[in-house]
Amino acid sequence: MGVVLLFIRKLISALLSCVSVIIIYSFLEQSGFVILFGMYLLPILLFYGLPSSMLSDFVTKRIKGIFRGFMAFFIHVFFAVSFALFPILFFDWARDILILDPTNLLNNFFLTSALLSSSLFWCFDEILRCKKVMACTKEGFPFKVKNISLIKI
Repeated sequence: MGVVLLFIRKLISALLSCVSVIIIYSFLEQSGFVILFGMYLLPILLFYGLPSSMLSDFVTKRIKGIFRGFMAFFIHVFFAVSFALFPILFFDWARDILILDPTNLLNNFFLTSALLSSSLFWCFDEILRCKKVMACTKEGFPFKVKNISLIKI
């Protein structure tokens, strides 16, 4: 049961961070690009971010207190940066641009998006990890219907 709740918590964190990034980018640029970006971001968060976050929980499970949170944040950001830097470092044209002007790295859209989405993923995961939030949802995840005959379709 614990693994199922962990997976559901990570799935909700991934969905919330994807929607949050889409909302943030839609305020910055009102175009169809944001929806297209969200279509690519969600699978990346599900197939790369979710296992990275589960690995983060596994690595930090014996650490207590605020240090665990900092360590988990570092792991989330490390995997996000490595995901964004991998194509930059292994393609000649991108590596040449980076060597000529290292400030281009800070202006890189993919790195900025990876950092934003991983930070939001970590924030939502830590909020859902809180015992008060989980205590409210243990009875029924996310809510419990006591009498299903009252629901009208």
